[in-house]
Amino acid sequence: MRRQNRSTARLDKVQSVERALAILDLLSRSERELGVGEISAATELPGATVHRLLKSLVASGYVRHNHSTRKYGLGLHLLGLAAATREWVGPVILPFLSELMELSQETANFAILEQNSALYMEQVPPPGRLLRMFSEPGNRVPLHTAATGKVLLSYQRRRLMYFILDQARLPRQTANTITDRSVLVAELRQVRRQGFATDFGEQEVGVHCLAAPVLSSDGQITGAVSLSGPSTRLSRQRVAKLIPDIKRVSSALSGAINSSSQ
Repeated sequence: MRRQNRSTARLDKVQSVERALAILDLLSRSERELGVGEISAATELPGATVHRLLKSLVASGYVRHNHSTRKYGLGLHLLGLAAATREWVGPVILPFLSELMELSQETANFAILEQNSALYMEQVPPPGRLLRMFSEPGNRVPLHTAATGKVLLSYQRRRLMYFILDQARLPRQTANTITDRSVLVAELRQVRRQGFATDFGEQEVGVHCLAAPVLSSDGQITGAVSLSGPSTRLSRQRVAKLIPDIKRVSSALSGAINSSSQ
């Protein structure tokens, strides 16, 4: 009986950690503070459970509570963790981006999901080509307009994906931008099935992109690698030929990041 109680206690602790991480994940994707009811609806957790976990997260500094609005946002403690993560992950990513650039002779990028945007963190451009593009490190772009954003969206949990889309409002960037929610959702499902996404002038006229996911050991989305270049060089036919390369490199990068974080 004692062993069974210990086993049950361990399972309860693991479940609590998973639920707390789901709340942190949701708050990191939101542009605004969220109330207990909103968090409960988006995570499908009981309100009492959400309130209990938020109390612990606030006490530890991972979440802040706005007493005026009675809503919650990410705490300052996570800023230090994010900065430390970016410091160690950069050197791991760059060799794989360099390989991708060498294979394609196009600009290779790495982006993560930050709130409801794709944030470009690292980039390796081909030598001698100084074309400025939206994918430069530090730039943010709407998720629905770029191949990286589509990948980052498509690998979210279904309810979280819809939560992000509810905030995004799908503004039009070019004549090719997908602004119909049902069309976008259908494409995101296709991205998830095939393991890559494309963008043919949807974020910037005359620029084509190809992206693939970087996944954690448990299949969660960590980031996306992409190739971007002028449509004159990165044609639809050439994009199709590069799909096996970007999928192989993204898979290898996933393994390297997972090994480095253990």
